[in-house]
Amino acid sequence: MLYEPYEIEISQKNLKKVFEHIREPFCLLGGWAVYVTINDNFSSSEGRDYMGSRDIDLGFHISKNWSNKQLKESPFAYSLSALIKLDFEPISFRLLKQFHIETGEELKKEEAKEVPMHLIFSLYVDLVVDFIHPAVKETFGFTPVDEPLLSYVFEDKLFRRVNTFGIRTMLPLSEVLLATKLNAVTMRDKEHKRIKDICDIYSLLWYSDEELQSLKEKLYAIYPKERAKEVVSGFENDLLEVSRVLGIERGRIKRVLSELL
Repeated sequence: MLYEPYEIEISQKNLKKVFEHIREPFCLLGGWAVYVTINDNFSSSEGRDYMGSRDIDLGFHISKNWSNKQLKESPFAYSLSALIKLDFEPISFRLLKQFHIETGEELKKEEAKEVPMHLIFSLYVDLVVDFIHPAVKETFGFTPVDEPLLSYVFEDKLFRRVNTFGIRTMLPLSEVLLATKLNAVTMRDKEHKRIKDICDIYSLLWYSDEELQSLKEKLYAIYPKERAKEVVSGFENDLLEVSRVLGIERGRIKRVLSELL
């Protein structure tokens, strides 16, 4: 198991609260986006749910050509302010809220100081943007994570609207999620995040509604084929752990991933 059940449960419970307080347009990203995309097919095939996520990742559009006023009035700006008002604490480019793992209750900053660290779960919300505006650091005091592939969601409309966890949201199409995961896995400095990304890449290839050949063609329309091959060729030493986490035979995982080779 990659994540503890309480981590996924607390993260999922807070998804709806976060969504209710931020401003559209935005899209769901990261592990929860993969879960929503593939869980029906995964559970039908494997007889159990796919793993959720610990963090909450959300995508926003920012134009380089916006005036400072437009930037300050953007959904990103509104959502950042709204989450801070919900007691998410800004930590560099992330937003943090802590919970007691035994009760699931939110811990205020002062309360957390009185609780042993091993009883605290840290929930992070990452607000990801497609472009970095020249005034973004001056305006917000930090530079957010950027993922240029999000432009395919907001400018090229490569998304669908879904109802999940009692909320309605924009969800990037499978090829966009797959491309973002191929980007992310090369930058991971924590082993568990790298393993999760590889699990997600395999699962998007095998369990999304898109036929594999069609998904590959759509992926290569927005992501360099040679780059995808280079990334996947580096997975060999991780496959045993990916197999353990997913509960799926290593050879099967390797065969699916080799489709990108």
